[in-house]
Amino acid sequence: MTKTFRIISIGTTAVAAAVFCLWAVRRSMELSWELLTALCSLCLFTIPLIAALCRLTHPEQASLSIVPKKDSLREKLTMWGVLIGFGVAASLAEFVLVYLLAKPGSDFLSSFQELYYRSDVGHYMWIARNRYVAEGPDRLRLVFLPLYPMTIRLFAGEGDLFSGAFLTTQVFSLACLPSAYELFRLDRDRKSAAACARILYLLPGTAFLRVPMSEALFLFLTLNAVYQARKKRYLAASLLAALSALTRSLGILLLALIGIEMLLDFFSKFRQDKRQAWRMVPGFLGCLAVGCTGTLVYLLINDYCTGSPFTFLTYQRENWNQGLGLFFNTTAYQTEYALSFWKAKDLEELISLSLPNLLCCFGALGLLCYDRKRMRLSYLAWTLIYYALSVGATWLLSGPRYLAMLFPLALSIQRLTKTKAGDLITETALFAIQTGYLLMLALDMSVY
Repeated sequence: MTKTFRIISIGTTAVAAAVFCLWAVRRSMELSWELLTALCSLCLFTIPLIAALCRLTHPEQASLSIVPKKDSLREKLTMWGVLIGFGVAASLAEFVLVYLLAKPGSDFLSSFQELYYRSDVGHYMWIARNRYVAEGPDRLRLVFLPLYPMTIRLFAGEGDLFSGAFLTTQVFSLACLPSAYELFRLDRDRKSAAACARILYLLPGTAFLRVPMSEALFLFLTLNAVYQARKKRYLAASLLAALSALTRSLGILLLALIGIEMLLDFFSKFRQDKRQAWRMVPGFLGCLAVGCTGTLVYLLINDYCTGSPFTFLTYQRENWNQGLGLFFNTTAYQTEYALSFWKAKDLEELISLSLPNLLCCFGALGLLCYDRKRMRLSYLAWTLIYYALSVGATWLLSGPRYLAMLFPLALSIQRLTKTKAGDLITETALFAIQTGYLLMLALDMSVY
């Protein structure tokens, strides 16, 4: 293991160093804060990456343990009720505060409609009403995936679409709490699992779970897909992953997590019965193929509307300046933005845009470094891949929102707090930060 660790460490570090040097030379980077923060970001990412690669070389040693004592039906339903009550109370407190401070309109719902239409909500409403089109400026809405608009239409029926979207979001937002609890309960006792669920609900970016956008549905599907994979119900997990990929393009990455769970299951069975283990492989591959159907459906929609399955990439690049890039490049330009805002004394942009992006990016990497040896292998690998692709966007505005979907970080945060008092302090602090983040959104600051 020591020799393997040495080889992987040296190889990974060498590749990371080569990529960084090539990037720095191509950008003609000089010694600056931008260069230093980019280097720091890459180093922090490389540490858990090495840990994940080392553990992948010995998957048979990965823990498959499940907390032996299960909740009774009464205990389970009671905890679900408590968590949903917590979610309702937290959401109402934030909604009322935002309503009072954000120049309210004629009534409560109208105020939020006016507020949320500043973001991507309007795009989802338009798709729910008119579907995709091939011509005109509205053709650009093809970059927004179809499952959330379809869900809006289902909840709205013949009524108001915004009311349907608002209801959709609140239902799935609250449903995330018992879903997270059930997933976390596989590894933690009842109190710790509940604390992890509350922490996940209070992360700054999960403020968008209450906004009529796709985040609540995406997180709900993600949590349940992972839960089914952990319970070895791989077909159900793959179907949920397909739906997740129809909600957000990054949903397809769940197949990496599911695939690693299959690998762990294979090696567990292999130690007992080699022949039976190999018989499981065709079923595993079939389930993974099912998981690809969500992305395939979206590509077919693109092809039907525009004649090319990859038109959405062109629209993203030409109209939103979005494309695949290097995550540490994002750290560099976010630092550049922060310094320019500071020099211009533009504290509003600094506080609402650059600092939240940088703090969430470095905070996530710090937690991964801290928990790299204890985090479940499939969680660690998925989190690293998700982080690299979501933060690597060439014009990142929504770092806190994207990274809030990383549910394993809630486990890491709770492991840091350890005690009941620590959980209470952490949850109170997160609630205050999240409320402030929502207020910045309500005050039309640069929160996306």
